[in-house]
Amino acid sequence: MMKNLFWAGSLLALSFPVMAEMNVKSFDEIWGQLHKNSLSHQSLEQEKIAQDEAKSRAQRHWWPKAYVAGQWFSTNDPAQVFFNQLGQRSVGSADFNPSQLNQPGRKTFQAATLGLDLPLYEGGFKAQQVTMYEKLVRAAELDLKAKKTEEYSELGRHYGQLIVYHQQSSKLNNLKEELIKILKSYQVGSQSNPVGYSGVLGLKAVQNRMTGMLDEFQLKQIQSQKWIQGKINDESTWKVDHDQDLKKYLEKNLAPQTSQSYSTMLLSQELKASTMNEAKNMEKARFLPKVGVFAQSNLYQGQRDSSTSQVYGLYLMWELFNNDSYGRLGEASAKARAAEAKVAAYKQEEKIAMEQLDEAKKTLDRNLDLLNETDALMLEQTQNAMKLFRSGLLSALQLAEVLNRRVDLIQQKNQAQIQSLEVHSKIYQLMN
Repeated sequence: MMKNLFWAGSLLALSFPVMAEMNVKSFDEIWGQLHKNSLSHQSLEQEKIAQDEAKSRAQRHWWPKAYVAGQWFSTNDPAQVFFNQLGQRSVGSADFNPSQLNQPGRKTFQAATLGLDLPLYEGGFKAQQVTMYEKLVRAAELDLKAKKTEEYSELGRHYGQLIVYHQQSSKLNNLKEELIKILKSYQVGSQSNPVGYSGVLGLKAVQNRMTGMLDEFQLKQIQSQKWIQGKINDESTWKVDHDQDLKKYLEKNLAPQTSQSYSTMLLSQELKASTMNEAKNMEKARFLPKVGVFAQSNLYQGQRDSSTSQVYGLYLMWELFNNDSYGRLGEASAKARAAEAKVAAYKQEEKIAMEQLDEAKKTLDRNLDLLNETDALMLEQTQNAMKLFRSGLLSALQLAEVLNRRVDLIQQKNQAQIQSLEVHSKIYQLMN
């Protein structure tokens, strides 16, 4: 088992020089690929185009409606026959014969209509609809921006994790190589010497612990790299720019770029909720009068002759009662209040989350400053401990304790850096 762990660690160590030969991709370069290939972005862009089209259609509500209609029919209905002959302006005195009126025989006619309808007032229905679509277009733009922000922050987190895990793996790998040299070069104990043998066991246990942590860090790197490769649709071999200070990386790539009070996604939800007021006013417009002008030209043609007629004028329509409209206003009003309450709840939740994240960021920043300082001290202590061990002034058991504390620190710093990435990613989403 120990041999397997040793060889696994050795193979993992050999992987780092290979990584150096890979093509380095900057964060900006990868973001450019993700933005270009993101199916989520493409979907939301199409939704925005659809809302733009709906808005443009609604804005043309004042345009006149033109229509044409045509009929060909055969009938022996006395009224139809008489009035269509009258439309042809071909009624004669013989047509008023009772026998002729009652039994006109089967006649064939054609009729065509060309009309124009221009609404002048629709109770504000269409105007409210235009306002609603304008808000929905803006909401679609915010949805797209919010998705970009979400994927940008997630990319920032995964890219940062590759940096962190690589840097901590390098430290751990270097420490492990030093330990392997010690175990190979020195006979530091036997079973007949319980104190020395205990020290050997402690050093081998530290080595196994390092191997396990390196395997875990490698797995995390693979997971983050696979996530990025899937998002940018690129399976080629590459690596991130590992030689970056995490603090500078966060300041450059995940610092909030706006001072808005709420997230873009919440602003979008607020706009969508406000459209319920327009929907309410649209339902109210059902009960208001509608006024317009119309013009119509008719063509009648039959077996006798053909003729045209024209009609134009004003119209007034007022819905006095319609069972389908009953209760619609109350429903729309309730939905508007529900949407407003939901947005208020989201705002409350975001405010609490932002306060918690801000406190977490401050604590993690202070903790990382302390860990960086302790890291430098522990590095020096480890180097001195190894010198003392080689000169015989430090036992193997004491060296194992020093190395364990060093490994503890690497683990603690790694966890704090990963947590810092997560916090900065969430803050970026809420404030952009």
